[in-house]
Amino acid sequence: EILLGDESAPCKQRHQSKRIYERLRDEEGYLGCESQVRKAVAGLRLRSREVFVPLVSLPGEAQADFFESWVEIAGVRRKAHAFLMILPCTGVWFARAYPAENSESFCDGNSAAFGFFGGVPTRIVYDNPAYAVHRGSGPMKGRDRVLTGAFGELVSTFLFEPVFAAPRKGNEKGAVERRVGLLRSSLMVPVPSAGSFAELNSMFDARALGNKQRCDVFTQDALALLPLREYMSCRLVACKADKLSLIRFDGSSYSVPTNYALRPLLVRATPFGVEILSSKRVVATHERSLEKGRVVTDLAHYVDLLMRKPRAARTALPVLQAGLPDAFEAYRRRVEDGTGHGDRQFVAILALRVQYGSEVVAAALRAAATMGLKDPADVRLLVLKDTETPHQILCTNWKLPQGRKAPTVERAPLSQYTSLLTGGAA
Repeated sequence: EILLGDESAPCKQRHQSKRIYERLRDEEGYLGCESQVRKAVAGLRLRSREVFVPLVSLPGEAQADFFESWVEIAGVRRKAHAFLMILPCTGVWFARAYPAENSESFCDGNSAAFGFFGGVPTRIVYDNPAYAVHRGSGPMKGRDRVLTGAFGELVSTFLFEPVFAAPRKGNEKGAVERRVGLLRSSLMVPVPSAGSFAELNSMFDARALGNKQRCDVFTQDALALLPLREYMSCRLVACKADKLSLIRFDGSSYSVPTNYALRPLLVRATPFGVEILSSKRVVATHERSLEKGRVVTDLAHYVDLLMRKPRAARTALPVLQAGLPDAFEAYRRRVEDGTGHGDRQFVAILALRVQYGSEVVAAALRAAATMGLKDPADVRLLVLKDTETPHQILCTNWKLPQGRKAPTVERAPLSQYTSLLTGGAA
Protein backbone atom coordinates (compact mmCIF):
# COMPACT_ATOMS: atom_id res chain seq x y z
CA GLU A 1 0.00 0.00 0.00
CA ILE A 2 2.87 2.37 0.80
CA LEU A 3 4.54 1.76 -2.57
CA LEU A 4 1.27 2.20 -4.46
CA GLY A 5 0.71 5.50 -2.68
CA ASP A 6 4.18 6.65 -3.73
CA GLU A 7 3.13 6.57 -7.39
CA SER A 8 1.16 9.79 -6.92
CA ALA A 9 3.67 11.44 -4.55
CA PRO A 10 6.45 13.83 -5.63
CA CYS A 11 9.60 12.02 -6.74
CA LYS A 12 11.73 13.49 -3.95
CA GLN A 13 9.15 12.65 -1.28
CA ARG A 14 8.75 8.91 -1.81
CA HIS A 15 9.53 6.23 0.76
CA GLN A 16 12.92 4.63 1.11
CA SER A 17 13.21 1.12 2.56
CA LYS A 18 14.37 2.45 5.92
CA ARG A 19 11.36 4.76 6.22
CA ILE A 20 9.00 1.91 5.31
CA TYR A 21 10.57 -0.21 8.06
CA GLU A 22 10.14 2.60 10.58
CA ARG A 23 6.46 3.05 9.70
CA LEU A 24 5.77 -0.69 9.88
CA ARG A 25 7.49 -0.83 13.27
CA ASP A 26 5.80 2.24 14.75
CA GLU A 27 2.36 2.06 13.15
CA GLU A 28 1.79 -1.68 12.63
CA GLY A 29 3.84 -3.18 15.46
CA TYR A 30 6.20 -5.06 13.13
CA LEU A 31 8.77 -7.12 15.12
CA GLY A 32 11.06 -8.24 12.25
CA CYS A 33 14.41 -6.75 11.26
CA GLU A 34 15.06 -4.00 8.73
CA SER A 35 16.87 -6.34 6.28
CA GLN A 36 13.69 -8.36 5.77
CA VAL A 37 11.82 -5.17 4.84
CA ARG A 38 14.60 -4.14 2.44
CA LYS A 39 14.46 -7.52 0.71
CA ALA A 40 10.66 -7.38 0.36
CA VAL A 41 10.71 -3.81 -0.99
CA ALA A 42 13.43 -4.66 -3.54
CA GLY A 43 11.36 -7.60 -4.83
CA LEU A 44 8.19 -5.52 -5.15
CA ARG A 45 9.99 -2.71 -6.98
CA LEU A 46 11.69 -5.14 -9.37
CA ARG A 47 8.33 -6.71 -10.17
CA SER A 48 6.80 -3.29 -11.06
CA ARG A 49 9.73 -2.07 -13.17
CA GLU A 50 8.83 -1.52 -16.84
CA VAL A 51 10.43 -3.78 -19.44
CA PHE A 52 10.89 -2.69 -23.08
CA VAL A 53 10.87 -4.41 -26.46
CA PRO A 54 13.84 -3.82 -28.81
CA LEU A 55 12.71 -1.73 -31.78
CA VAL A 56 14.12 -0.79 -35.18
CA SER A 57 13.61 2.40 -37.16
CA LEU A 58 11.87 2.01 -40.50
CA PRO A 59 12.81 4.06 -43.59
CA GLY A 60 10.63 7.06 -44.33
CA GLU A 61 9.48 7.63 -40.73
CA ALA A 62 10.33 10.70 -38.64
CA GLN A 63 10.14 12.21 -35.17
CA ALA A 64 9.76 15.92 -34.35
CA ASP A 65 10.00 18.18 -31.32
CA PHE A 66 10.78 21.73 -30.16
CA PHE A 67 13.63 22.71 -27.85
CA GLU A 68 14.61 26.04 -26.33
CA SER A 69 18.01 27.75 -26.38
CA TRP A 70 19.45 31.23 -25.96
CA VAL A 71 20.75 33.06 -29.04
CA GLU A 72 21.94 36.56 -29.91
CA ILE A 73 19.94 38.28 -32.64
CA ALA A 74 21.24 41.71 -33.75
CA GLY A 75 23.23 41.96 -30.52
CA VAL A 76 20.26 41.16 -28.23
CA ARG A 77 20.26 37.91 -26.26
CA ARG A 78 16.86 36.23 -26.44
CA LYS A 79 15.27 32.82 -26.21
CA ALA A 80 14.80 30.91 -29.46
CA HIS A 81 12.44 27.99 -30.04
CA ALA A 82 14.05 25.49 -32.43
CA PHE A 83 11.96 22.97 -34.36
CA LEU A 84 13.78 19.69 -34.93
CA MET A 85 12.81 16.77 -37.17
CA ILE A 86 14.93 13.65 -37.57
CA LEU A 87 14.74 10.54 -39.73
CA PRO A 88 15.79 7.87 -37.16
CA CYS A 89 16.62 5.25 -39.79
CA THR A 90 19.57 7.26 -41.18
CA GLY A 91 20.01 10.02 -38.60
CA VAL A 92 19.45 12.88 -41.08
CA TRP A 93 18.00 15.89 -39.26
CA PHE A 94 16.66 19.37 -39.91
CA ALA A 95 16.44 22.31 -37.48
CA ARG A 96 14.95 25.79 -37.73
CA ALA A 97 14.81 28.51 -35.05
CA TYR A 98 11.78 30.73 -34.39
CA PRO A 99 11.06 33.60 -31.99
CA ALA A 100 8.04 31.72 -30.59
CA GLU A 101 6.60 28.22 -30.46
CA ASN A 102 3.13 28.40 -31.94
CA SER A 103 0.95 27.02 -34.69
CA GLU A 104 2.64 29.06 -37.43
CA SER A 105 6.19 28.04 -36.49
CA PHE A 106 5.11 24.42 -36.05
CA CYS A 107 3.54 24.19 -39.52
CA ASP A 108 6.37 26.18 -41.11
CA GLY A 109 8.97 23.92 -39.49
CA ASN A 110 7.26 20.81 -40.82
CA SER A 111 6.95 22.25 -44.33
CA ALA A 112 10.59 23.43 -44.37
CA ALA A 113 11.78 20.02 -43.15
CA PHE A 114 9.87 18.27 -45.95
CA GLY A 115 11.54 20.52 -48.50
CA PHE A 116 14.97 19.81 -47.00
CA PHE A 117 14.44 16.04 -47.08
CA GLY A 118 13.09 16.20 -50.63
CA GLY A 119 9.90 14.41 -49.63
CA VAL A 120 7.36 13.82 -46.87
CA PRO A 121 7.85 11.14 -44.19
CA THR A 122 5.07 8.58 -44.17
CA ARG A 123 4.74 8.64 -40.37
CA ILE A 124 5.78 11.35 -37.87
CA VAL A 125 5.76 11.07 -34.08
CA TYR A 126 5.00 14.23 -32.09
CA ASP A 127 4.29 15.35 -28.54
CA ASN A 128 0.79 16.60 -27.70
CA PRO A 129 1.08 20.41 -28.11
CA ALA A 130 -2.08 22.51 -27.90
CA TYR A 131 -1.41 24.01 -31.36
CA ALA A 132 -1.54 20.51 -32.91
CA VAL A 133 -4.23 18.68 -30.91
CA HIS A 134 -7.23 19.78 -28.87
CA ARG A 135 -6.29 18.88 -25.30
CA GLY A 136 -9.65 19.23 -23.59
CA SER A 137 -10.11 20.01 -19.89
CA GLY A 138 -8.75 16.85 -18.23
CA PRO A 139 -5.64 14.69 -18.64
CA MET A 140 -5.14 13.07 -22.02
CA LYS A 141 -6.04 9.40 -22.25
CA GLY A 142 -5.78 6.82 -24.99
CA ARG A 143 -4.34 7.38 -28.44
CA ASP A 144 -7.19 9.17 -30.21
CA ARG A 145 -6.52 12.84 -30.96
CA VAL A 146 -8.61 15.66 -32.44
CA LEU A 147 -6.35 17.79 -34.67
CA THR A 148 -6.50 21.57 -34.71
CA GLY A 149 -7.58 23.29 -37.91
CA ALA A 150 -4.08 24.42 -38.93
CA PHE A 151 -2.42 21.06 -38.28
CA GLY A 152 -5.32 19.18 -39.87
CA GLU A 153 -4.81 21.26 -43.02
CA LEU A 154 -1.08 20.39 -42.99
CA VAL A 155 -1.82 16.67 -42.63
CA SER A 156 -4.49 16.66 -45.35
CA THR A 157 -2.11 18.49 -47.71
CA PHE A 158 0.94 16.23 -47.30
CA LEU A 159 -1.00 13.01 -46.50
CA PHE A 160 1.34 11.68 -43.80
CA GLU A 161 0.28 9.81 -40.67
CA PRO A 162 0.62 11.86 -37.46
CA VAL A 163 1.29 9.82 -34.32
CA PHE A 164 1.31 11.30 -30.82
CA ALA A 165 3.38 9.93 -27.97
CA ALA A 166 1.65 9.11 -24.71
CA PRO A 167 1.94 11.86 -22.07
CA ARG A 168 5.25 11.68 -20.15
CA LYS A 169 6.50 8.94 -22.49
CA GLY A 170 9.51 10.55 -24.16
CA ASN A 171 10.92 7.11 -24.97
CA GLU A 172 8.30 6.79 -27.73
CA LYS A 173 10.28 9.39 -29.70
CA GLY A 174 13.69 8.69 -28.24
CA ALA A 175 15.62 9.48 -31.43
CA VAL A 176 14.63 13.15 -31.46
CA GLU A 177 14.96 13.43 -27.66
CA ARG A 178 18.58 12.24 -27.85
CA ARG A 179 19.32 14.48 -30.84
CA VAL A 180 18.07 17.54 -28.92
CA GLY A 181 20.86 17.18 -26.39
CA LEU A 182 23.51 16.59 -29.05
CA LEU A 183 22.42 19.55 -31.20
CA ARG A 184 22.14 21.89 -28.25
CA SER A 185 25.76 21.15 -27.33
CA SER A 186 27.03 21.47 -30.91
CA LEU A 187 24.82 24.16 -32.48
CA MET A 188 24.17 26.31 -29.42
CA VAL A 189 27.58 26.24 -27.69
CA PRO A 190 28.87 28.91 -27.61
CA VAL A 191 25.71 31.00 -27.82
CA PRO A 192 25.21 31.56 -31.59
CA SER A 193 25.17 35.15 -32.82
CA ALA A 194 23.45 36.36 -36.00
CA GLY A 195 21.98 39.53 -37.43
CA SER A 196 18.53 37.97 -37.85
CA PHE A 197 16.67 34.69 -37.52
CA ALA A 198 17.08 34.20 -41.28
CA GLU A 199 20.86 34.38 -40.92
CA LEU A 200 20.77 32.01 -37.93
CA ASN A 201 18.66 29.51 -39.87
CA SER A 202 21.09 29.70 -42.78
CA MET A 203 23.82 28.57 -40.37
CA PHE A 204 21.62 25.67 -39.23
CA ASP A 205 20.83 24.73 -42.84
CA ALA A 206 24.54 24.55 -43.68
CA ARG A 207 25.20 22.20 -40.75
CA ALA A 208 22.18 20.03 -41.58
CA LEU A 209 23.13 19.86 -45.26
CA GLY A 210 26.66 18.78 -44.37
CA ASN A 211 25.27 15.99 -42.19
CA LYS A 212 22.90 14.93 -44.96
CA GLN A 213 25.68 14.82 -47.57
CA ARG A 214 27.89 12.70 -45.30
CA CYS A 215 25.10 10.16 -44.79
CA ASP A 216 25.73 7.45 -47.39
CA VAL A 217 22.53 5.54 -46.57
CA PHE A 218 20.13 8.48 -46.89
CA THR A 219 18.73 6.88 -50.06
CA GLN A 220 16.98 4.34 -47.82
CA ASP A 221 14.85 7.14 -46.41
CA ALA A 222 14.63 9.11 -49.68
CA LEU A 223 13.06 6.19 -51.55
CA ALA A 224 10.37 5.79 -48.88
CA LEU A 225 9.33 9.47 -48.71
CA LEU A 226 6.03 10.74 -50.11
CA PRO A 227 6.05 13.42 -52.87
CA LEU A 228 6.03 17.09 -51.93
CA ARG A 229 2.92 19.27 -52.26
CA GLU A 230 2.33 22.99 -52.65
CA TYR A 231 1.67 24.52 -49.27
CA MET A 232 1.82 27.98 -47.65
CA SER A 233 2.46 27.78 -43.91
CA CYS A 234 0.33 30.52 -42.37
CA ARG A 235 -2.64 31.16 -40.12
CA LEU A 236 -5.70 33.02 -41.42
CA VAL A 237 -7.81 35.01 -38.95
CA ALA A 238 -10.74 37.30 -39.72
CA CYS A 239 -10.59 40.75 -38.09
CA LYS A 240 -11.93 44.28 -38.34
CA ALA A 241 -10.02 47.57 -38.30
CA ASP A 242 -11.07 50.02 -35.60
CA LYS A 243 -11.44 53.80 -35.83
CA LEU A 244 -7.69 54.21 -35.21
CA SER A 245 -7.07 52.14 -38.35
CA LEU A 246 -5.66 49.28 -36.24
CA ILE A 247 -6.42 45.57 -36.23
CA ARG A 248 -5.88 43.32 -33.22
CA PHE A 249 -4.08 40.00 -33.63
CA ASP A 250 -2.43 37.68 -31.10
CA GLY A 251 -2.22 40.35 -28.39
CA SER A 252 -0.70 43.08 -30.60
CA SER A 253 -2.17 45.80 -32.83
CA TYR A 254 -1.12 46.53 -36.42
CA SER A 255 -1.97 49.49 -38.63
CA VAL A 256 -3.67 49.47 -42.02
CA PRO A 257 -4.23 52.38 -44.46
CA THR A 258 -6.84 54.74 -43.07
CA ASN A 259 -9.23 54.13 -45.96
CA TYR A 260 -9.65 50.56 -44.59
CA ALA A 261 -10.70 51.71 -41.10
CA LEU A 262 -13.91 50.10 -39.75
CA ARG A 263 -13.85 47.50 -42.53
CA PRO A 264 -13.62 43.69 -42.22
CA LEU A 265 -10.18 42.35 -43.13
CA LEU A 266 -8.18 39.12 -43.04
CA VAL A 267 -4.87 38.48 -41.24
CA ARG A 268 -2.37 36.07 -42.78
CA ALA A 269 0.24 35.33 -40.10
CA THR A 270 3.60 33.61 -40.56
CA PRO A 271 6.28 33.00 -37.89
CA PHE A 272 8.05 36.26 -38.73
CA GLY A 273 5.47 38.52 -40.37
CA VAL A 274 1.84 39.61 -40.58
CA GLU A 275 0.00 40.42 -43.81
CA ILE A 276 -3.41 42.09 -43.77
CA LEU A 277 -5.68 41.48 -46.74
CA SER A 278 -8.83 43.02 -48.10
CA SER A 279 -10.43 40.40 -50.34
CA LYS A 280 -7.32 39.02 -52.07
CA ARG A 281 -5.28 42.22 -51.97
CA VAL A 282 -2.49 42.73 -49.42
CA VAL A 283 -3.05 46.19 -47.92
CA ALA A 284 -0.45 46.12 -45.11
CA THR A 285 2.64 44.13 -44.15
CA HIS A 286 4.35 44.20 -40.75
CA GLU A 287 7.11 42.39 -38.91
CA ARG A 288 5.43 40.20 -36.33
CA SER A 289 5.44 41.43 -32.75
CA LEU A 290 5.64 38.98 -29.84
CA GLU A 291 5.20 41.69 -27.22
CA LYS A 292 1.68 41.66 -25.79
CA GLY A 293 -0.12 44.99 -26.01
CA ARG A 294 2.32 46.55 -28.49
CA VAL A 295 1.00 48.80 -31.28
CA VAL A 296 2.87 48.52 -34.60
CA THR A 297 2.24 51.31 -37.12
CA ASP A 298 3.46 52.35 -40.55
CA LEU A 299 3.77 56.07 -41.31
CA ALA A 300 2.68 55.51 -44.92
CA HIS A 301 -0.74 54.38 -43.66
CA TYR A 302 -1.45 57.74 -41.97
CA VAL A 303 0.04 60.41 -44.26
CA ASP A 304 -3.25 61.07 -46.07
CA LEU A 305 -5.04 61.51 -42.73
CA LEU A 306 -2.28 63.77 -41.39
CA MET A 307 -2.74 66.05 -44.40
CA ARG A 308 -6.29 66.65 -43.17
CA LYS A 309 -5.24 66.81 -39.50
CA PRO A 310 -1.75 68.31 -39.61
CA ARG A 311 -1.70 69.48 -35.97
CA ALA A 312 -1.62 65.82 -34.88
CA ALA A 313 1.75 65.23 -36.55
CA ARG A 314 3.82 66.38 -33.55
CA THR A 315 2.54 63.63 -31.24
CA ALA A 316 1.27 61.07 -33.76
CA LEU A 317 2.39 57.52 -32.88
CA PRO A 318 3.18 56.58 -36.52
CA VAL A 319 5.53 59.59 -36.73
CA LEU A 320 7.25 58.73 -33.45
CA GLN A 321 7.61 55.05 -34.39
CA ALA A 322 9.03 55.86 -37.84
CA GLY A 323 12.51 56.44 -36.41
CA LEU A 324 13.03 59.66 -38.37
CA PRO A 325 16.52 61.25 -38.39
CA ASP A 326 17.10 64.40 -36.34
CA ALA A 327 16.86 66.54 -39.48
CA PHE A 328 13.07 66.02 -39.55
CA GLU A 329 12.55 67.34 -36.02
CA ALA A 330 14.90 70.25 -36.72
CA TYR A 331 12.81 71.16 -39.80
CA ARG A 332 9.56 70.92 -37.81
CA ARG A 333 10.88 73.38 -35.26
CA ARG A 334 12.10 75.76 -37.98
CA VAL A 335 8.70 75.96 -39.68
CA GLU A 336 6.55 75.85 -36.53
CA ASP A 337 4.67 79.16 -36.34
CA GLY A 338 1.59 78.35 -34.24
CA THR A 339 -0.83 78.95 -37.13
CA GLY A 340 -0.96 75.45 -38.59
CA HIS A 341 0.87 76.44 -41.77
CA GLY A 342 4.11 75.01 -40.38
CA ASP A 343 2.33 71.75 -39.47
CA ARG A 344 1.13 71.39 -43.05
CA GLN A 345 4.66 71.97 -44.31
CA PHE A 346 5.98 69.27 -41.97
CA VAL A 347 3.33 66.80 -43.17
CA ALA A 348 4.39 67.53 -46.77
CA ILE A 349 7.94 66.56 -45.75
CA LEU A 350 6.59 63.34 -44.22
CA ALA A 351 4.93 62.56 -47.55
CA LEU A 352 8.33 63.00 -49.22
CA ARG A 353 9.81 60.56 -46.71
CA VAL A 354 7.19 57.93 -47.61
CA GLN A 355 8.00 58.36 -51.30
CA TYR A 356 11.80 58.66 -51.23
CA GLY A 357 12.96 57.25 -47.87
CA SER A 358 14.33 58.76 -44.68
CA GLU A 359 18.00 59.19 -45.54
CA VAL A 360 17.46 60.92 -48.90
CA VAL A 361 14.96 63.40 -47.47
CA ALA A 362 17.11 63.99 -44.36
CA ALA A 363 20.08 64.90 -46.55
CA ALA A 364 17.88 67.34 -48.52
CA LEU A 365 16.61 68.90 -45.27
CA ARG A 366 20.17 69.49 -44.07
CA ALA A 367 21.06 71.11 -47.38
CA ALA A 368 17.90 73.25 -47.23
CA ALA A 369 18.81 74.41 -43.72
CA THR A 370 22.23 75.65 -44.86
CA MET A 371 20.57 77.55 -47.76
CA GLY A 372 17.78 78.96 -45.60
CA LEU A 373 15.02 77.14 -47.52
CA LYS A 374 11.77 76.12 -45.78
CA ASP A 375 9.24 75.50 -48.52
CA PRO A 376 8.55 71.76 -49.11
CA ALA A 377 8.67 72.41 -52.87
CA ASP A 378 12.28 73.56 -52.52
CA VAL A 379 13.12 70.49 -50.46
CA ARG A 380 11.50 68.31 -53.12
CA LEU A 381 13.71 69.87 -55.79
CA LEU A 382 16.78 69.04 -53.70
CA VAL A 383 15.53 65.46 -53.33
CA LEU A 384 14.97 65.14 -57.08
CA LYS A 385 18.43 66.56 -57.73
CA ASP A 386 19.97 63.77 -55.64
CA THR A 387 17.74 60.95 -56.86
CA GLU A 388 17.16 61.56 -60.55
CA THR A 389 19.92 60.55 -62.95
CA PRO A 390 20.95 63.04 -65.66
CA HIS A 391 19.71 62.40 -69.18
CA GLN A 392 22.12 60.46 -71.29
CA ILE A 393 22.82 61.75 -74.84
CA LEU A 394 22.78 58.93 -77.33
CA CYS A 395 26.05 58.97 -79.24
CA THR A 396 26.84 56.63 -82.14
CA ASN A 397 30.05 56.02 -84.03
CA TRP A 398 28.87 57.22 -87.47
CA LYS A 399 31.16 56.66 -90.43
CA LEU A 400 30.89 57.64 -94.09
CA PRO A 401 30.35 54.89 -96.63
CA GLN A 402 33.46 53.68 -98.36
CA GLY A 403 34.57 55.95 -101.18
CA ARG A 404 32.57 58.96 -99.97
CA LYS A 405 34.03 62.21 -98.67
CA ALA A 406 32.63 64.35 -95.92
CA PRO A 407 30.95 67.57 -97.17
CA THR A 408 32.77 70.86 -96.65
CA VAL A 409 31.01 73.97 -95.42
CA GLU A 410 32.30 77.36 -96.53
CA ARG A 411 31.66 80.16 -94.08
CA ALA A 412 30.46 83.44 -95.65
CA PRO A 413 32.49 86.54 -94.77
CA LEU A 414 31.00 88.89 -92.19
CA SER A 415 30.79 91.71 -94.76
CA GLN A 416 27.88 89.92 -96.43
CA TYR A 417 25.92 89.92 -93.15
CA THR A 418 26.59 93.66 -92.84
CA SER A 419 25.14 94.30 -96.25
CA LEU A 420 22.04 92.30 -95.30
CA LEU A 421 21.52 94.45 -92.25
CA THR A 422 21.69 97.61 -94.39
CA GLY A 423 19.16 96.21 -96.89
CA GLY A 424 21.62 95.23 -99.63
CA ALA A 425 21.48 92.05 -101.69
CA ALA A 426 23.59 89.10 -100.64
